[in-house]
Amino acid sequence: MPQNRKVLSILGDSIALMYLQSRARTGLAFHLRTLWLFTCNDIKSIVGPETAFGICGALSGPLMTANESPHFLTIIIRLPQVSIWLWLNLLLFTVSNQSLPGSVKEDAINKPWRPIASERIGLQQARRLLLAVIPTVFFVTLYLGAVEVSVALMVFTWMYNDLGGADDNFFIRNLLNLFGFVCYSLGAIMIASDSRQHPLNCTAYQWLAIVGLVVLTSLQMQDLPDQEGDQARGRKTVPLILGDWMARWTVAVPVAIWSILCPLFWKLTMYGFLVPVAMGGAIVLRVILKRSVAADKVTWKLWCLWTISLYALPLYKNYKVVF
Repeated sequence: MPQNRKVLSILGDSIALMYLQSRARTGLAFHLRTLWLFTCNDIKSIVGPETAFGICGALSGPLMTANESPHFLTIIIRLPQVSIWLWLNLLLFTVSNQSLPGSVKEDAINKPWRPIASERIGLQQARRLLLAVIPTVFFVTLYLGAVEVSVALMVFTWMYNDLGGADDNFFIRNLLNLFGFVCYSLGAIMIASDSRQHPLNCTAYQWLAIVGLVVLTSLQMQDLPDQEGDQARGRKTVPLILGDWMARWTVAVPVAIWSILCPLFWKLTMYGFLVPVAMGGAIVLRVILKRSVAADKVTWKLWCLWTISLYALPLYKNYKVVF
């Protein structure tokens, strides 16, 4: 009898635990965290920097838009709208990307905490989520603005993920990344500047083209710490095709060049060169001298901060709007 009671007690505890786990997996907090886990790794490279691009570009006023006298608070108050637009478009891309069989295999090695790799959500659930996210992104951006840019991002997402554009050739991969980043930047500044009232000028599109070239020539920095997972899925990235040492120089040289050319584009004084050149120099030294996976992850984060220093250059040129 005592033994039966012990068995019944253990069985009861197990059932209670299963019930609590089931409730936890259906709660709002669980689902919100799942959405966050899909996107959190790209907040530092897309949502944060591109929000800075949009706000700084809008604040630069006539340098990039038809707004001759931008009002600081009017633009800053649009920051949540810009971030929401970026995050929703990022969510669409990440759910699509992480649902691919190759991505699940890669994430099991490089990012095992992601929702599908950690079995927090199944592939069928991810597919249903994507079916809900696509129209949500369309209608929300129809309201916020730049819906045409969101549609373009959907096309590039399809090419990058479903057509395998990210896997077969590193140049095509970087080229699609160029288009993606330019779309994120364009959407961000369109919303931040209220482009329906204040359209972008020619200089804005020239700056967007330069930003795209920065991405095209140096984004392979993100592939350096992910080589093991990329190799497992058969992805042809710069480090795996050209070799680790050569890949590092393909990051170092463009970063050094763009750290100088971008301030030159805006015709800044020597003070405008300080932050981009300092951060770019740090990236160059780290990517060549510090070659561990842990070090590359830090250098990748520094690359993301470096892009923010570039995106802030128009505001530095027209800093009086802040004061």
